[in-house]
Amino acid sequence: MLFLLFGIVRIGYSQQYSLYNSRTLFDSFENPSQRAYQVDTSRRFAFNFLIPTISLNATFSGPAGSAFKSLIYDGVLNGRDITLGENRMNTLAFSSNNYVAMLRMLKAVKKYKEMGISWQIRSDGRARVTNEVFAVFDDYQVFNATNLNNLFNVNGYNQSYHQFSFAYRQNYTKRFSVGAKFSLLSGINYTSLKVDKSEINIDESIDEFDVSLRGMLRSSFKFDNFERGMVNPNFKNPGLSITAGASYRLRDGWSILGNLKDIGFIKWNKEAYEYDFDTGKIIIDNASNSDADERLADSLDARISTKSVNRSYVSMINGRAELMLSKEFGSYKPNLILSKSIYYGGGDLVLVNNFHLKNHVITGTAAYNTTGSLQIGGQYMIKTPNIEFYMGSDQLFKSYEIIKNIRNGAAPYSSGYTGVGFYLGFGLKFGSILEHQANATKILGFRKNPIGKFIKGLVGKKD
Repeated sequence: MLFLLFGIVRIGYSQQYSLYNSRTLFDSFENPSQRAYQVDTSRRFAFNFLIPTISLNATFSGPAGSAFKSLIYDGVLNGRDITLGENRMNTLAFSSNNYVAMLRMLKAVKKYKEMGISWQIRSDGRARVTNEVFAVFDDYQVFNATNLNNLFNVNGYNQSYHQFSFAYRQNYTKRFSVGAKFSLLSGINYTSLKVDKSEINIDESIDEFDVSLRGMLRSSFKFDNFERGMVNPNFKNPGLSITAGASYRLRDGWSILGNLKDIGFIKWNKEAYEYDFDTGKIIIDNASNSDADERLADSLDARISTKSVNRSYVSMINGRAELMLSKEFGSYKPNLILSKSIYYGGGDLVLVNNFHLKNHVITGTAAYNTTGSLQIGGQYMIKTPNIEFYMGSDQLFKSYEIIKNIRNGAAPYSSGYTGVGFYLGFGLKFGSILEHQANATKILGFRKNPIGKFIKGLVGKKD
């Protein structure tokens, strides 16, 4: 069963809370009521020149943390230190949000009208796994009972898709702005697994155990036959989504931003697979042998694969409801963000601390999420009216910890959850500068007008 679970994990979507309220290209598409331009100094067009904004984030938290660390660092499962028989759960969350292209323009200075188009490749997923799932693939003898029910029930999903969007924003009043992003989706892959009944029976006297599972597996492709060509956008699995946002600046300097983000769906075509399975008893003899876990995995694969039917179905993408409160205190600009997933569970409470030093921004974040982990992040940004470059991590110390452990490869490993995160982005503005009429350095059409030319000639004459 573990092979099925980790088969659906493709580390890939992240929120990048450090970029909220940053007036970057990324911010203007993710939070469509936000401005990307500084009128009178910013140039009219903004583009990332097809240099992708890359981001990924993944966490594992729960009582089986030591076994998970042993798996990723040493390639070996160690279930002997895991508490069993209490149906305790672990959470694996993973996401990516990669903008391949972003192009935006300042349409008009009046009401700060902006519009843009973008192309994203996104992936997100979440899985809930019991301690016993890890233990049974290590050594069945760690169980101290002969018959155990529903200890292998798991629930997880992963989906990836292209997102092609048109975004528009404007100021409704001097203090109130609105924006929206309308998206056409093209599904890449979808996998979900739910085991709602499970059982294991152990007979140590003959070195044997049997496992049975009942549940449902959905996959947009034959589970062991993912083809690289499926990544290309082809709209065989079409979808739609919308993001709507608004922001309001209070008289005392506080600002409030609200979003309903990525509310949408994907319709997977009729060639997608659905497995409604009941494996019956899978008997593993010579269970103490080192290949017992492989034989169990192969047997599960064979039993489940025979139950497939082709069927179209609809999946919801990971829409979120968000609220942000912010205020500037000189060079210090904090943001307090509450973000809650609508369809798939999970949420974050985040404090973003921005320190502006001329054209440099140093950011520190603290995010507490529903997996029970506190994530500390950091970011460095160069930001001018026409150039932006940034890099950072939502999990700065945990990412460093993973790199150190992989390089050293020595247990024991540190306690706490396991996490990794990284993002990088770039944007450049070009073209003419749009200015307020009162600040304009030139008057459009003045030089082409005959009267204007005559006046300019008089003014320009020297005695």
